[in-house]
Amino acid sequence: MTHRFSFLSLVVLLIVALVIPAAAGGELDTDLSNVRKRITSLQRQIEDAGAQRSEIARDVVAVGDRLEKAEIAYTTARAKSERLTNVLVERQAALAKVRAELAVRYTQLAETRMSRDSAQAEAEGSAMQAYMSGGIAQPDIAFSASAIVEVSVGVGYLDVLTGFSSSAAERYEAVVVAEERAQEDIRNLEVEIVREVDDLQTTKSEVDVAATEFEESGAVLVTELAGHQTLLNKVDAAVAEFEGEISALASEESSIKRKIAAEAAAARAAAQPEPKPSTKAKPETPARTAGKLVRPVPGAVSSGFGQRTHPITGKVRMHNGVDMHGGFGQPILAAEDGKVILAGVKGGYGNAVMIDHGGGMVTLYAHQQKLGVRSGQWVKAGQVIGWVGSSGQSTGPHLHFEVRINGDPRDPQKYM
Repeated sequence: MTHRFSFLSLVVLLIVALVIPAAAGGELDTDLSNVRKRITSLQRQIEDAGAQRSEIARDVVAVGDRLEKAEIAYTTARAKSERLTNVLVERQAALAKVRAELAVRYTQLAETRMSRDSAQAEAEGSAMQAYMSGGIAQPDIAFSASAIVEVSVGVGYLDVLTGFSSSAAERYEAVVVAEERAQEDIRNLEVEIVREVDDLQTTKSEVDVAATEFEESGAVLVTELAGHQTLLNKVDAAVAEFEGEISALASEESSIKRKIAAEAAAARAAAQPEPKPSTKAKPETPARTAGKLVRPVPGAVSSGFGQRTHPITGKVRMHNGVDMHGGFGQPILAAEDGKVILAGVKGGYGNAVMIDHGGGMVTLYAHQQKLGVRSGQWVKAGQVIGWVGSSGQSTGPHLHFEVRINGDPRDPQKYM
């Protein structure tokens, strides 16, 4: 909300700046003052917009970091979900195998018991037949009705009457006991695997829920990031409009200054007698004083004069001029009348122009995209001599501007 309010304020100020016309019919000095006030106001708005842009850019970086973390968390959760799915499939297969084995054991035990029951019934029948026919039963055993019942259920009696082996009965009982124990083990294993499968399914569900939440939060962050980026683009567009208006005002300022100078020259010429012809050479322009140079581009100073850390080499070194904001293709104006002594490539300066203004003063305009003058050419203050670029050792479009007096670098801001 704060960003949007600030941006709307910038737009209103831009509209106001664009619709205020230059004073018509007023004195040239008043026109010049008004133009300079408007330029100063627009420069302050550009500085405010730059501060706002930095704040929005920080928000963009912060949201981008949060989005990256959400994407990592989502990817991690999805990978864990896939691993759990694979383990779950394996455990479900193991559970099916255990249940199949348990079914086989139940079938085997049922068959064993059927064989036991069949053998026991046959033995009982043989014993009863022997008894009724007075067969091979041993004479020292006295039978009665109750004894017959005991014979039908007791292995000991069957041993005596039929020769049914007690060792065979014991082996049968051992098989039955072993089968029952095996069944119990399988049932316990089944319970354990079922519990493990349930736990896996619960964990997988929780992971899937977390992954969905990460995915949803990521979508929200993408929308938020797009909103910040849109606002950032609008601020950049507003700044570009401000800079364009300042460029137009700078041209208007130069035009007014030339008109003032022309009127002053005409007034002086009218007040003085016609000078006699002279064979002497034309004197050089006298040394300039502070506060008289035309600003070569309207942009603010981004890096001042003096010691600084070089943006490319990273080493601390002397900065012999100032760096001024400017967009690709923005016109560069001559700071004052003079003769072009260089128009070409100059080492790390890239495409550069140097102008000798006389009195020991030389100005330099570096990193140009395209040159607009040639060596030996005479130029006027405010004349376009090239266009802003990023040639040579430069990290982006801007103008590097220097002022040298008798070869020594001076702070250009003291002369503008």
